[in-house]
Amino acid sequence: MKRIDPLFAYLSVLAVIQPARIQDIEKYTPDIIGGDLSEWLLSKNLLREAHVAAQTNELVISVRRGLYFLSPSGRRIVRREGLEHSIDNRRFFLMKAQRVRYK
Repeated sequence: MKRIDPLFAYLSVLAVIQPARIQDIEKYTPDIIGGDLSEWLLSKNLLREAHVAAQTNELVISVRRGLYFLSPSGRRIVRREGLEHSIDNRRFFLMKAQRVRYK
């Protein structure tokens, strides 16, 4: 199994579902990243450690108590060449699924 940088995984999930709490990020990680990698990240609490690192390095902005949004520097890390299209598609389909669920 390939390993992924926990900070990059955290920022990638946040880019799709932002604004979000750490609990939301943990909840949606299997849907966005996949089962094996998310299981590894969650079992070792690596996403929580990445959350603290992101706050320390000012990669996230607190918009409300416990609710975070990517800062411009955090967005630059995630939106690399070719990845922004995938993130936009995932956001679109997540919003579409939520809209259907709320009707």
